Amino acid sequence: MRTPTAELLAPDITQLLAERKWREIRDALEHLEAADAADVLDTIDKPEDAAVAFRLLPREFAADVFSHFETDKQEELIALLGDERATRLIEELDPDDRAAVLDELPVEVATPLLARLSPADRRATQAILGYPEESVGRLMTPDYIRVRPEWTVQRVLEHVRQYGKDAETIHWLYVSDHERKLIDDIHIRKFLLASPEATVESLMDHEFVALLATDDREEAVRMMNKYDRSALPVLDSLGLLVGIVTADDVADVAEAEFTEDVQKLGGMEALGTPYMSTAFGAMLKKRGGWLAGLFVLQLVTIFVMMFFEEHLTKAVVLALFVPLIISSGGNTGTQAASLLVRAIALDEVSFADWWRVARKELMTGLVLGSALGTMGVAAVYGLSMVGVADTEFPGRLAFTVGTAVVGIVIWGTLIGSLMPIAMQRLGLDPAASSSPLVATLMDVSGLTIYFAVALVVLRGTVL
Repeated sequence: MRTPTAELLAPDITQLLAERKWREIRDALEHLEAADAADVLDTIDKPEDAAVAFRLLPREFAADVFSHFETDKQEELIALLGDERATRLIEELDPDDRAAVLDELPVEVATPLLARLSPADRRATQAILGYPEESVGRLMTPDYIRVRPEWTVQRVLEHVRQYGKDAETIHWLYVSDHERKLIDDIHIRKFLLASPEATVESLMDHEFVALLATDDREEAVRMMNKYDRSALPVLDSLGLLVGIVTADDVADVAEAEFTEDVQKLGGMEALGTPYMSTAFGAMLKKRGGWLAGLFVLQLVTIFVMMFFEEHLTKAVVLALFVPLIISSGGNTGTQAASLLVRAIALDEVSFADWWRVARKELMTGLVLGSALGTMGVAAVYGLSMVGVADTEFPGRLAFTVGTAVVGIVIWGTLIGSLMPIAMQRLGLDPAASSSPLVATLMDVSGLTIYFAVALVVLRGTVL
């Protein structure tokens, strides 16, 4: 999203570029936050002009700005900057950001850049890229402060002053043994308030929370929220400290996962890229497949209508309430599915809770269904009185509609709540039990329940 700052400054920067006032451009951008400077450069119409302005930025600030660009803009800038300058830019990025950029770039662009990095940067980047794509290892950075238990507080603070500028964060310091095995993590506050002669060991409680490099990145989101931490250590399979994950990286993951879930709940595949950056063909592919599948599934309702066609011919009045029936089931099912998908994402519900969920939704469906069923009864009597629902048996018709609505709402809450739990148990994404899918299933099953109730209640009268 472009900020007001970007919209206001972009014309000024464009004018300064035309007048070749390089110092003014540098000063104007350098006084902004990195994210705002990225917005300004992204707003400039000509990519070549944006690249010229970007070259004027100091190296460290340029790296921060570059990390805020979308992938397509990063690739465009790398092509315009040239090999040497692009390599320096990639080297200035934090290791996790560097790995993320190289991973998103085309192989023919990323491979030469990786080869031109310094040996140390190349090793750190390759180590991160060696982990699975959705793992914590891809998020972590090797830039952190590590201390030894026998050190004094004074030595620790001197160490922080010397190396802290290169660390991702100095809020947490990590205590390890001579084999780099994590022993403890200690907040910087303890060191600042402790006596300079005290040892690290005297401040330790030997309790820490850590992630495994092979954990799914969603685990980092859950643990960061659960323990309210700004950084978490990352261990390998041997318990060795290999990096840390910070809150800003986890926030990006949380936003991406939430966006993915929302898109899936809308009845489509997750885009994986920002809306405005998604190509037309990709947009059609992501949305068309689900729409086609739901369209085919919806055809089942036609067969349900055909099966009861003879009865509908005898009692056309039943067709008047089909939209009411369909909406009652679809709405309640969608509500339940949305609640459970979010509860699963927040780790509030697991498969072991399925019976508690079913019991809760059964009671909820009974109460809501009774309320809606009562409204349905009133609607039948009201429409009958004004001549819209023309029938000799308004009481039986009202009972049919009201009973069907109660049953459909109960069924909808059960389907909507248990389907996400079942999908999680099968290793599928619960968000894939999207609102359109649940609504379509409820259309089919809701009509079946409605006509089945009508056959029982209205037989011998209008049927």
